[in-house]
Amino acid sequence: MSTTAAAIASESAYTVDAGRQIAEAGGNAVDIAVASAIAATVSETIMCSLGGSAFIALKIPGQQPELIDGADAMPSTTGDANTDWKRAHIPYGDGITVNVGHASIAIPGMLRAVELAWQRHGSLPWADIVAPALKLARSGLQASHTLVKWLAMAGEAVFFEQQESRDSFFPDGENPLRSGDFYTPPHLADSLELIAREGADALYRGDIGRALEREAQSGGGFVTMADLAAYQAEVRQPILLNSHGYQLALNPPPAIGGAMVGSMVQMYDSLWRPDMSDAERYLAIARVQQAMFSLRQEEANAAWGPLRAGEILEKEWLTRYLHKRFSPNTMHLSVATGDGTVVAITMSNGYGSGISIPGTGIPTNNSLGEPELNPAGFFAIPPGGRLVSNMSPTVVWNDAGKALAMGSPGASRITTTIFQGWQRFAYENLGFEDMVRAPRLHVEWVDEAFTLQHEPGIDVGAAAAEFRLRPFEDIDMYFGALHVAGREESGELHALADSRRDGNQVLT
Repeated sequence: MSTTAAAIASESAYTVDAGRQIAEAGGNAVDIAVASAIAATVSETIMCSLGGSAFIALKIPGQQPELIDGADAMPSTTGDANTDWKRAHIPYGDGITVNVGHASIAIPGMLRAVELAWQRHGSLPWADIVAPALKLARSGLQASHTLVKWLAMAGEAVFFEQQESRDSFFPDGENPLRSGDFYTPPHLADSLELIAREGADALYRGDIGRALEREAQSGGGFVTMADLAAYQAEVRQPILLNSHGYQLALNPPPAIGGAMVGSMVQMYDSLWRPDMSDAERYLAIARVQQAMFSLRQEEANAAWGPLRAGEILEKEWLTRYLHKRFSPNTMHLSVATGDGTVVAITMSNGYGSGISIPGTGIPTNNSLGEPELNPAGFFAIPPGGRLVSNMSPTVVWNDAGKALAMGSPGASRITTTIFQGWQRFAYENLGFEDMVRAPRLHVEWVDEAFTLQHEPGIDVGAAAAEFRLRPFEDIDMYFGALHVAGREESGELHALADSRRDGNQVLT
């Protein structure tokens, strides 16, 4: 079978190489993306996991776009606001405190989501899709810069206490993986062999799930086999938005990220003028982000759902809101193929619970313990309900045949990174590479003030009067990582991965 023409962008060279192998075997865009995603649970472990979540956006020419929701979910029996969390203090950004341990583990959705994408659109056998990840888990790999950096910050606080987790990330029993270290994830190859034979049922109805139940229950956690067996990935109709001659398909409710991206695009439309100076453009971007931060805080107490998202995306409503407000760990991969199909997958393991499923090498999420994913309070979501997510894999296309997949890891920076990438591409007419490499800014409420954090190259002259400024000396992983794969009208393919993390791309 001939090699599929494909563009693949992600963080790890191992991840994109898995996609390359599938492209060379003649797999289609979904085959390539799913194989890359499974391999990423080996190569970009902690950033994503078979024990975490995933969202998949895809557009096949001639078909409607779709979004596959593999968000983490609430177990049927949970704790309350007085749950005895393990609290971990991590020196990330301005410093964060997260809840970890057994009680923080939600029902994972990633594996069901990628399996469903393959069932609906894949072409190669499932065992072939899993094969690159299995080969990587058997042979071992070099620890990535992102993994090493995260373990240096969070290793002792989150991942050291449990023996299984310590065996995975502290190879000598005392020190976390360091730059250049080569390691073989313990037990993970055995798990992937099961998954290659049994599919996602190995986790949701089989031995891996039983091991997760035993471990969770032994430490005061809540996930059971009944919860796992009941979990289903969901196919959703994306939020559709027209912008500058393109259509964007965004992650719909119950996730919040897609509506936030769409809202920022709509707000910026209200402010944009072709003759704006650089300083004026950056002020407008900062103002939009300020408004969106405030809006998201308000939505924490709102009845979030499709109707509310539709109201937010009404341009007239946004314009009123915009002027009212002016007065005052994830990974992503993007795939495009020569036939015009684009696939964007964003996955997360949260900050990590610090609990790996014994005998499997699979780290688990801490979604029940993340304040950002539980804006209405811990355990407020009904059993089986999806936790709120900022993730927003995005696919874009026009009638002339141009298409791209894009997305970003980066916690609260996910939506602002995607918005700025789109602003560069659609409003400033930058090419694929320039939209990724351009400097970025991010506005958040820090120490009782809206603070504009920015990389070099941002003209903050107009914004200085309205925001506290926090300059960074260089481009920084704090600002997320925009990974883009696309196809020109001519059929030429592009893949650009962000060097703010371990960006890697390949064309086949």
